[in-house]
Amino acid sequence: MKQDASTNSVEVTFPRAGQISRRVIAGAIVLVIAAYLGGIVSGRIPDGQKLGAADLGLLVVGGSVAAILLRPEFLDRLTHVKFGNVEVELQKLQRDQQNQRNELDDLRFVLTLLLQGNELKYMRSLQGDERQAFVGGHGLRTELRRLRTLGLIRNLGATKIGDITDNHKFDLAKFVELTERGKHYLERVGEGHDD
Repeated sequence: MKQDASTNSVEVTFPRAGQISRRVIAGAIVLVIAAYLGGIVSGRIPDGQKLGAADLGLLVVGGSVAAILLRPEFLDRLTHVKFGNVEVELQKLQRDQQNQRNELDDLRFVLTLLLQGNELKYMRSLQGDERQAFVGGHGLRTELRRLRTLGLIRNLGATKIGDITDNHKFDLAKFVELTERGKHYLERVGEGHDD
């Protein structure tokens, strides 16, 4: 509960639903473990019904889960996990993940440099609903062939890039279309590449 001195109002705060559910689940796990251990100590659980080593391991894991649910910040301090023959170094996994993120960012940067302005303009025209009219020429055909070689566009039906005539306006979407790789390229480049 907080009180605001300037307005003399009282603000009541409640734990979020996620915190409550974590506490309830953790409490239930602790109660089950405590009831089982109490049954063993009091003799209410016969020897034939007592859990084995694997089952006790499961109790330890359950207790660990309860502790993590109650205090998630313990995971930040956890660096090494070992279950039988499986050993995991969490910090190494996090470093590897960060390295992969950095490599992807580098790849995105290279992708933005890969295409020339006109080539990107052609691809965006194919992606959008509003078609832009282009004027045919040798340079345009060369750029379209380069996009096709990179696997970013493909010929539409039986049409050929060579069919685009010089000095005539045409609709690019009648000759070529984006490939899945081309669509993915545009998603990755996004709006960060301005013409």
